Amino acid sequence: MTVGIISAVLTVVGIGVAYLQLRRTPQGKTGPAPPVTPVSLVLGDIPRQPLAHVEREDLLLRLTQALEQEKLSVLVGRKGSGKTHLAATHVRGRLGGGIGRVIWIVAEDAAAIVTALAATALRCGIVDEIADTVPAARHALRWLEQQPDPTLLVLDNATDPDAILGWLPTTGNVEVIVTTTNQDFIVFGGVVPVGPFEPAQAAAFLSARASNDDVARAGEVALRLENLPLALAQAGAVIRRRRLSFAQYLKEFESVPLATSLPRVPGENYPSSLEDATLLSIAGVENGDAGGVVRRLLLMVATLSEAGVGRHILHRLPDGPLDVDHALAELASASIIGFDLEGATVLMHRLTRKVVVERARRQGQDRAAVAEAVDLLTRVREAGIDVVDHIDEVWRAGLGDSSVFAALVELRLWSINRLVDVNELDRAVQIAGRTLTDLQAATSTGDDHLEHARQAFRRVSVLADRYLEAIPFVEEDLAECLRKAGPDSSTTIAARNSLGYLCECGGLLDRAIEIHALNLAESLRVCGPDARSTMAARINMASTYRSMGRMADAVPIFEENLAENIRVHGPGDPSSVNARGELARAYVRSGRAEEGLRLHEENRVFIENAPSVDWDEFWWSQYRATAYSVAGQHDEAISQLRALAARAGETLTERNPRAIRMRLSLARALITAGKTAEAVRLFERTVDDRSKVLGPDHTASLNARRNLGLAVAVSGRTRRASAILRAVLDDYVRVLGPDHPYTRTARSTLARVREVRAFPV
Repeated sequence: MTVGIISAVLTVVGIGVAYLQLRRTPQGKTGPAPPVTPVSLVLGDIPRQPLAHVEREDLLLRLTQALEQEKLSVLVGRKGSGKTHLAATHVRGRLGGGIGRVIWIVAEDAAAIVTALAATALRCGIVDEIADTVPAARHALRWLEQQPDPTLLVLDNATDPDAILGWLPTTGNVEVIVTTTNQDFIVFGGVVPVGPFEPAQAAAFLSARASNDDVARAGEVALRLENLPLALAQAGAVIRRRRLSFAQYLKEFESVPLATSLPRVPGENYPSSLEDATLLSIAGVENGDAGGVVRRLLLMVATLSEAGVGRHILHRLPDGPLDVDHALAELASASIIGFDLEGATVLMHRLTRKVVVERARRQGQDRAAVAEAVDLLTRVREAGIDVVDHIDEVWRAGLGDSSVFAALVELRLWSINRLVDVNELDRAVQIAGRTLTDLQAATSTGDDHLEHARQAFRRVSVLADRYLEAIPFVEEDLAECLRKAGPDSSTTIAARNSLGYLCECGGLLDRAIEIHALNLAESLRVCGPDARSTMAARINMASTYRSMGRMADAVPIFEENLAENIRVHGPGDPSSVNARGELARAYVRSGRAEEGLRLHEENRVFIENAPSVDWDEFWWSQYRATAYSVAGQHDEAISQLRALAARAGETLTERNPRAIRMRLSLARALITAGKTAEAVRLFERTVDDRSKVLGPDHTASLNARRNLGLAVAVSGRTRRASAILRAVLDDYVRVLGPDHPYTRTARSTLARVREVRAFPV
């Protein structure tokens, strides 16, 4: 009984203390009158409408619908995407519509929410004074739930779902808007993702903020700033204040720190620059990562390709897949990174990348980041993972770092070969050209890396039919060989041979024949008649004569070359197979198709019996099929060429030069067999393909147009054929000159177009 009396006394004392702390007048019970609710209650600092405000009607509609359906909406997006201003726009609209209560809370932690709700209790007369904020805040929340008219509660810049959960209304007529970068809030429902402005919105907004009505150029700057509202506002202030043009700002943006190009705008509601806001988000994740995985991972993603980094690549980091995936999840929750739809590729916004890279540079960590990236790419490359984009990115960042130079060049050359393997020849040429240019600027003449880069560029240029682009670099090779080794060196003879070959393939036939004639004489003098360089010089000279249409000069040299190869190397040596095949082609061009076909069949046996040799599966096969066509065995020729074209379509890209050449051979066989309609369609496709791949002025593109004109003439449409041939003749004259062999052939073809009855061999 004594215990019961003591408990009762303590209860009374506790009630008395609570009353003294809150001095609260209970509602709905006897006692003084209930608290008076202000007619219009607006608590908190609602951001004012910004300059050049953009009404994001689609997002506002989604926000309104979410509140109507669930009484709660979460506006989630990266820093600076305009979440706060979107919420403020909705609030201003509701105030204009007569809503009675709006409470705006900067909800960065639970304490801020409690303090704001306790202030609500005091303002609404729920308490007379505040001695303990938590009970006061809870009374305010319960009181809001009991009001019949609506209340709008905004929890701005919320960071922790658990901290907010206990302060969300559970009943009543209270609508809640949460703005956050934290993706974990999506469990609350009513999610409205807030991204950047639409391009037109961004351009108009930046134009207005910069006081510059060049909306088109504003759009270019906006695109570079990812159409992010905060970045646009801060850029506009810089442009306006410093009276820059958009072009000047864009040029400066690439070279100056973000603190200079995107500073905080005085007088704006947003409290920090884009860089500071981003670093604050990053710090929030890094502070909970004692092992430093998040920091290393961020820097690696920022160092590699902005197109995204596969998680399977990041799993090869020393931290291991489990820790990497945990760190990625934390960064994604903070809207610092994202993923593609399948969740396989990690994505980082360009501005976030710039923030991370600039921080690393300030802290002296940028070189270490490049070294770690080179190490990672070397390891994943060896595992067979395609990392060409990442190598391209790291190449630009690390070229000047001597500690990774050799490994970086090796990666770069590997990526060129990789692109060749997957038939991305245009890109291989571009990367090889940039690599060579960069190394010429970064290394001294004669450097082994530079020589390897020259070889790579020469190889891919030939594979892509970009012969003229390679000539200047081969000329440099020859000059270097003459300077270092002199004229009596086999390397000098090899370099000169390469130059002559490229000149022939590029249509510079007069120059090619001069080079090959000199090189044959020099090779005989220096290396002797049995040297492979002598064989190469002889066959290339004969090939150039063939390209010039001088078959009487070409055939004897081809015959001599085959005999010499067999004498020195034997009949089945790859050099002899090449000599036999080239003689066969010359025989076919000279009207000796049966002899040519016999030589091609001899070659087929040698090729099939030497599987270890890396033969080009298309090269001699297409010429053998062409020999069947010229010999009158049309069905056999067409059957072989259709199979080869199909095979090329499977193993090469549709616009690979070799695949185009295969379709051209099929078109020739079809028109020779009288199948003109299908042939003309293939000739038209060849014109289109070569023009797009090589450019309209490439000699192969011009020759394709001449072939089309001939095919149309064979089909009997003389007027159209004349128009095609007249146009291509004008272009031959413009590109190659009036006396070039190709120009002379085109002029002759046009003159006798009405007499054309068969397609020439």
